[in-house]
Amino acid sequence: MPSIAYLVPGVGLDDEELDRREAIANDLVTDDVRVIEAGEGPLSIESTVEEEWSTVGVMKSVAEHEADVDAFVIGCFGDPGLAAARELTDTPIVGPAAASFHTAVQLADRFSCLTILESTKPFTRRLVHEYGLGDRLASVPVVEAPVLDIDHGSDAIVQDMIDAGRDAVADDGAEALVPGCMSLSFMQVHDEIADAVGVPFIDPVTVSLETASTWARHGMTHSRETYPSADRSKLDGLLGSGPLTADD
Repeated sequence: MPSIAYLVPGVGLDDEELDRREAIANDLVTDDVRVIEAGEGPLSIESTVEEEWSTVGVMKSVAEHEADVDAFVIGCFGDPGLAAARELTDTPIVGPAAASFHTAVQLADRFSCLTILESTKPFTRRLVHEYGLGDRLASVPVVEAPVLDIDHGSDAIVQDMIDAGRDAVADDGAEALVPGCMSLSFMQVHDEIADAVGVPFIDPVTVSLETASTWARHGMTHSRETYPSADRSKLDGLLGSGPLTADD
């Protein structure tokens, strides 16, 4: 049975929420999932600045835990540090956005990604284009749910996602929907929303964990032609105890 580390970038989740997510993750897959917080970085990731800040914690966590697990999932929908982390390790690493977007385009011709703030719309569009799927993106609706304010039992947020999803289908031509935030995904209401809207509503938590499990069980990992191994002898200032100097 593979072991999977679900890496939470930043420091915004309390112990109760980390435990809740670990319990959900272990209910969703048959593997052993550990939720690990980076221990440094932003409280939430709602801007490019916060995304870039969080990548340091992601890389340190990968380096610290790579010998202990069979696969990693980056626990933020923006996939922060994904390419850099893959250069650090041979252990497979899954980005929820990449996994969810590519699942969406296998189920439908066009999809919409529900984001949490007006300010995250450009960030989300760029991410879709970086994965080569810009021509499959119908729209990026906003549900106005800042990460730290999301109540996982909120009927109002569920209704907002349903309303935004219906508009995306009716007005933008979306044929599948992806929630662009792991906090929304951990509400675990994808079936309810899919039934209400009438199109697939992807669950990034399940998709990313199942992808990590499949890769680990079948010995699949990223290509060294795409992600050349980083020279760790130059990374003590990042991964070690102190910064390198020009004389080191």
